[in-house]
Formats: sequence, C-alpha cells, structure tokens
Amino acid sequence: MPSIRRYFRMLGMEIPLCLYMLGSYLKYPVFQNLIFEKECLRKYDQNVTFCRDVTAYYDDKDIQSASNHFYFISSLVLMVPSLVTTLLLGAATDYWSMKIPLVIPYIGCIAGSVNYVLQSYFLHADVNLLLISDALFGVCGGFIAIISTTLTYGVKTSLIRHRSYRIAGIEGAIGLGGTIGYALSGTIREACGYVYTFVIILALEVVALLYLLILAKESHFEPIERDSEQCLLLPPESNRKSYTEPVGTITHNRPALLKATGKHLANVVVEFYKVLSKERKFRAVLCLNLIAFGVELLIFAGLADIQYSYLRYELKWGDKKYGWFSGLSYGITTATVLLLYPLLRMKFFSDGILGCLGLTTKIASLFMFAFVQNEYMAFSITIVMMFNRFVSTGFRAFISSVIEMHEQGKIFSVISLLEGATSLAATSIFNNVYPKTLDFFPGLLYLISACLLIIPLTILGFVLQVYLIFLPRISDRVVRSRQSPEYSEDVLGSHNDVIDESD
Repeated sequence: MPSIRRYFRMLGMEIPLCLYMLGSYLKYPVFQNLIFEKECLRKYDQNVTFCRDVTAYYDDKDIQSASNHFYFISSLVLMVPSLVTTLLLGAATDYWSMKIPLVIPYIGCIAGSVNYVLQSYFLHADVNLLLISDALFGVCGGFIAIISTTLTYGVKTSLIRHRSYRIAGIEGAIGLGGTIGYALSGTIREACGYVYTFVIILALEVVALLYLLILAKESHFEPIERDSEQCLLLPPESNRKSYTEPVGTITHNRPALLKATGKHLANVVVEFYKVLSKERKFRAVLCLNLIAFGVELLIFAGLADIQYSYLRYELKWGDKKYGWFSGLSYGITTATVLLLYPLLRMKFFSDGILGCLGLTTKIASLFMFAFVQNEYMAFSITIVMMFNRFVSTGFRAFISSVIEMHEQGKIFSVISLLEGATSLAATSIFNNVYPKTLDFFPGLLYLISACLLIIPLTILGFVLQVYLIFLPRISDRVVRSRQSPEYSEDVLGSHNDVIDESD
C-alpha cells in the first residue's frame, strides 16, 4: 500500500499529457474519416450524401490510395520540422528551463486545432488545407516533443529507483487518454459533427496548457566550471544543502546563461553524438537497446498509419467502430501498464523481461491481424494485445537507468529523434506500399512486421539477458553519487540517485 500511495503521489505532468492524448485520440479516427470523406467529395463531385456512407465506397482502391498518400504527406509536414524543434527543446530542458519546453508544443497544437475547426466547417474546401495544422504543430515540436519533454520532466523529478514507475505512469496517461478518446471519437463525431468534435478537442488542449502554466514547476539551472561546462540542476537558494566538496564557480548572469544555452543549441547534434559515443560501462547495452527500440518504433508507427485504412477495407469500418475497437484495446493495455507493470516490476521481473513479454504477445497479435476475417476475430485480438505497452515502458526505463542525471534530457531527445526518424521512414514505407497490397493480400505488412519484431526480441531476450548475468539487474544497480550530488528537492524533497560509473 505505501508503494501504491507513493506511485500516485508522483503524478503531475501526466495530467496535461492525458488531456492532450484524449484530444489527440479523439481526433485520430475523425481526422482519418475526414480525409476519406474529402477525397470522396473530390472524386464524386461533392456528393455529400454518398461520401458519408462508409459502406458505399469502403473498397474504392483509388480513394484508399489517395487517402494513404495524403496521410503520408501530412506525416512529413508534421514530422520534419518537429525533429529539429524537439532537439532544441531537449537541450533547453538540460541547460535552461524545464517548464517552457513543456508549454511550446501545446501552443502549436492549439493553433493547429483552430485550423481543423475551420477546415471541417468548410467541408468542401481542398483537403490539402489540413496540412496547415500539421505545419503549425510540427514547428512547435509536435507530439514527439510533448512526449519527450514530459518524460524528461518526469525522470528529472524522480529517484532513479522510481523511474520505471514514473515512466509507467506516463505510459498510463497516454493509454488512458487513448482509451477514452478512441472510444468516444466516432460516437461524438456522429452526434455532433466534425466542427463540434474539433471544438471539444481544442478545449481539452487549452485546459492542458493552462494546467502547465499554473502548476508546472520551474527548475533553476546554473552553469558551473567543471567537466566542460556541464550544468547542474540545483534547488532554490533557500532549499540548497551545504556541500562537502566544491562544485565550481557559480554565475548568476542571466544573459551569460542564455548565451551559453544558444551556443549549446548550435552544437546540439554534436552533443547528442557524444551521449551515444561516450565511453561508459553500459555503452553496449545502451546501443543495443536503442537499435531494438528503433525497430519496434518503426513497426508501431507504420502499422498505426495504415490500421484504420486496413480495417475499413477488410471489415467496412468507419471511425465509430474503429474507435470502439481502439478504445477497448487501449483500455486493456492501459490497465496492464498502470496496475500490472509496476507490480511485476517491484516483485518479480526486470524491465527487460517485461519488454520481452510485450514483444512476444505483440508478434502473436500481428499474425492474427494479418488474417482477420470478421469483427469477432478483430475484437478478440485486444486480449492478445494486453501486454503491448510493456515494450515501450521497458525500453524507456532500461535506457534511462544507464544514463547520468545531467544527460537525461539529451537521451530522451535522442529517443524522440529516433521516434521521429522511424516515423518518417515508416510513413514513407507503409503508406506507399500498403495500397499496392490490396490487389493480392492486404495483410502482408502485418506478417512482415511480425517477422521483423524478432530482431528486438532477440536483442532484448537473449543478448541483453545473457549480458545481465554478469551485470545483475542494471536497472536496480544504483548508488548515491559520491561527487557533487544532483538535487531536485524543490519537487521531491530528496536527492536524485545516479548511476555510479566510476568503479
């Protein structure tokens, strides 16, 4: 019970993240349905009555192909600028502010939703005008910046032995928002129409932004003259403990700090390379995890892009049934990551083992998807998918545990960069290949994806587990830093633990 109470007390920025994800997953099926409807209107001379009937043109391969191509362009417009912005925001969380990088992506998200309201009101307008929303959100960092900055804020304000639970909480917030958003998306759209659905999404995003502005805690960053101008995250003067060792000369010159931040941002790619290439005890483990995680992210992003089109083509589903299916699957996976993952992690298994469990069940579910025949079979897959979220939770927790405290912002930006790069690759591959499979086997990409997941399963399940025989439980092998401990007492009231790499 004390562990459970402590787990829920740690919740903070998970709340606005949950609100954002609720709006995002309300939007996702509705946005896809809007694309199909606008493409149909363009092909069939603005016949609104015909284009609102999913069953009338579910198997129209031209509309399928055009919609997937537009979604591909939409993803490019969103992802390309968001990769650059996420790198900059990740650097800012380490050297300048943790609050401002949290806020910036939400501003772009709200601006994009305003355009969605306008484009859904003017339904007959060109479908390409929807790309304005992607551009606005992408320039401000996009969804990868929201996830990255929230993860960074979470791990920087948590003890290392609690990071698995913090990350599980973030995954749970994503899943809870996804569950409710997916389940209600098509129902709200049918009842209220496109315009009011996007107004509801806009309201959720505004509330999330207000929460951040009011309740997110700012941290005090001050540069020091040690180890190539590294920065420590220090508490306010009134809360600062006395140190037994000097930590360098501290400057309170704000312009100098901003100048140093700008200099760092100009060299941000080099800094990220240093994080990955730095000689450290667990470097091989870090690199192998990033490779495995990259493969999983590629498959996740690619299948997410085509799943609505696939189920629409195979089962004649619109956004309503697709929302029910996705809401159920997200609800089940959220319950397991919120309740079962922390319990198993505390009592029985490591992050690596739980990640293997998630990968194994995910492979099984993809084989079932490839040969789905009816609604009953589709909904039964949700049970097999229950451990899917263990994969990302396990990878993120494992990776963060082998990185030093002052590098947490960079490594989560590296992960976000990896996520963005794999998303770009996935959307290019899956959205362009999938329409070509409709003539012979629409489930082909699901089979290929299941086979590719053997790569991360092999790395995580065999290579890393054998490695861990000689380095027992890396995720738990933590000590207090013996030199210049890093504090986040303004948030937690206790020291942060760091990996000891000196022995």
